[in-house]
Amino acid sequence: MEVKDILTKELVVFDLEATTKETAIREMAEILDSKGILADKEAYIQAVLDRETHATTGIGNNIAIPHGKSDSVKHSAIVFARTKNQIEWESLDDEPVNMIFLLAISDSDKTDAHLKILAEIATKLMDDDIVAGLKETRDKEEVIRILNEGVVGV
Repeated sequence: MEVKDILTKELVVFDLEATTKETAIREMAEILDSKGILADKEAYIQAVLDRETHATTGIGNNIAIPHGKSDSVKHSAIVFARTKNQIEWESLDDEPVNMIFLLAISDSDKTDAHLKILAEIATKLMDDDIVAGLKETRDKEEVIRILNEGVVGV
């Protein structure tokens, strides 16, 4: 399983209204729920919030990758959101977040799939061109292309 398998343009959001970590997670979980990906939205949200208490998912460069293990995920998916507001996330670089990748990994994919997805995203986000492309684009399909191909279009 790779990012390209679980991130679709229907799961890409620009201008998320959230102003706090919890509201961002809730708003993004609502998107997953509306697409039939979650069996129990509140259980999933709680799993993600619980994970946040152990260590930050704010990786720096204004990016967070929240996730949680929950049997309420029917099939694996990722929601990508850019927020209207900078959100305090206790990030590793102490900077606020405005790009969020919310991972929802199903039980059937939990062996080590979520670690592979986290590693794939983190590796891609080390590329300044990819990050710049994600911060600038207003095209949902371009987000998918940037993450899949790892190259920003001209």
